[in-house]
Amino acid sequence: MSDIAKEIENAKRIIAEQKKRIKDAQKEAAKAESKLRDRQNYILGGALVKLAETDERAVRTIETLLKLVDRPSDRKAFEVFSRLPALSLPPQPAPDTGHE
Repeated sequence: MSDIAKEIENAKRIIAEQKKRIKDAQKEAAKAESKLRDRQNYILGGALVKLAETDERAVRTIETLLKLVDRPSDRKAFEVFSRLPALSLPPQPAPDTGHE
């Protein structure tokens, strides 16, 4: 292999390594952003529930938000809402599969 060919191969390897480093850094940044967003949601959710203990507007806001919860696994989490029991969601009936 000539010196020029070796230099080309070396440059290609360096480029591939740098692309991988960029991709890894982008993944890490996205992960950190997601973690921060989750923390913000957790904090704001807790603050809203705390406010709802004394503020009727916050209670209405939570009621409105709970009406938007469609996924069965998400609804199940609010079947018993111990912080504000009056806002607990009724259990969803099992979907009818037509098999009996």
